[in-house]
Amino acid sequence: MTSGTATVADLAVATGVQIATTPTTWDTEVSSVLDAAEALHTISLDGAVVVTSWHPVRPNGPLPDLRSLLEPLIRRKPAAILVSPARPVNPPRQAVALAERADVCLLWNAGTDSAADVAAKLDRLVSSAQPSPPAEVQPESTLLGILGKADDLDALLAAIGDALGATVRLSDTPSGAAVVLPLSGIPGTTPALEVSARDALGSGELAMLDGVLAVIRLHVRLRDAQSDDAAVEIARNLKNILGEDLVQREASLRKSRRLAVFPRHAVACLAIEPFGVSVDMNGLHDLKASLAPVALRFDPDAITIVNEGVLVVMIKATADLDALARALYRGVQVPLAVGAGDQVDDPRSYPSSFRQAVRAVAVGRRIGAINRVTRYRDLGVLGLLYQLPEHARRNFVDETLGSIADETPDGLDQRRILRVLRSTDCNIAESARELFIHPNTLRSRIARIEAITGPFMNEPDRRLTIFTALSMFSLDSNVEGD
Repeated sequence: MTSGTATVADLAVATGVQIATTPTTWDTEVSSVLDAAEALHTISLDGAVVVTSWHPVRPNGPLPDLRSLLEPLIRRKPAAILVSPARPVNPPRQAVALAERADVCLLWNAGTDSAADVAAKLDRLVSSAQPSPPAEVQPESTLLGILGKADDLDALLAAIGDALGATVRLSDTPSGAAVVLPLSGIPGTTPALEVSARDALGSGELAMLDGVLAVIRLHVRLRDAQSDDAAVEIARNLKNILGEDLVQREASLRKSRRLAVFPRHAVACLAIEPFGVSVDMNGLHDLKASLAPVALRFDPDAITIVNEGVLVVMIKATADLDALARALYRGVQVPLAVGAGDQVDDPRSYPSSFRQAVRAVAVGRRIGAINRVTRYRDLGVLGLLYQLPEHARRNFVDETLGSIADETPDGLDQRRILRVLRSTDCNIAESARELFIHPNTLRSRIARIEAITGPFMNEPDRRLTIFTALSMFSLDSNVEGD
């Protein structure tokens, strides 16, 4: 990085690059030349020309979207951005419009020089245009005094604030009026260092901040590592509590109470499984990494673990579970089955809510509940029927429904009629309206069904048997993923 002064127009004329934007930004003074990677890690881009190359991801492939390449640079308001395309092309209109809206001059290298060659020419021109005034030097004693507080993050932030005459803090929601320095080096990421000063910061003050930023980043990494350790401890305790080992469960309950690792409010247990997609344990852990941040948006105290082959989320009972299920699906773009147990307010009740959620997700998979929540309390008779052995359910269905359980057009139509009759409590007129047929047509079709099952319209016990067999059929004959 060199210092000096020259306008964007001067540099364009001297290097032969094109100016793609309107003249309003041509007279901006330039004091430095940076490449794109360096610019994203520099605190201030005032007076900087950022040089970036535009090349395809693979040889001879299409050029990527230029706007997505320019946006993070334009947001930082440099004096100009010079684009050096890999092959001769005109500046895209959308990219030019984006730069003009932000009042950033867009330069275009239409020649054969590489981006590095053009950057070197610009650097020499800026350096020779005019010697820069001596930069403000941060008194050594002040910088040493700040770094003397480096072992304590709060004391370090306070020392920086005293040196700058500003309020300095780490923030997940930085104010637009403050100087915001992203700790990851990527603009817009959090947490960030927020400096709220009464007057604009000088170059010496910005240089001092740049020097101590590495120390602050280290503190944040250490803090996150401690948070990760806490999350591992919480996950270990929750797995023990949900497990079958009563000794481990009791020890983890006592430990969790002592450390207060679980939320005090009522929670619900969710069991989540991919629908129609086979995954191994590594896949489940990848799914957890994708879905855990989504759950935290709905509840900052949410706990996500992999247990007994399913993804388990303990989340506050007041969360909108249906909205959560939609957000989870958007987060991974894989069909999901989600089961929810009853809400509980004590860790001793977590295992019961977990078993309910596992049963609910299993039933949800059977009946094709894709990307929606199957609640244990809504299972009704299905929750009871699911506990029966599958062969017993299938035998009962075959004996009760006969050919109605076949995958034939007649079987499909007859099961549809039975489901509508069940929903209307066997009301002929209402069922005919739902089926869009005449009542007499419905009666004739019911007669064909009764020829297989025996009379049931006026036999409550027989009707109950047939409708129970219909529920059993839905548990065992739905093809997952269809």
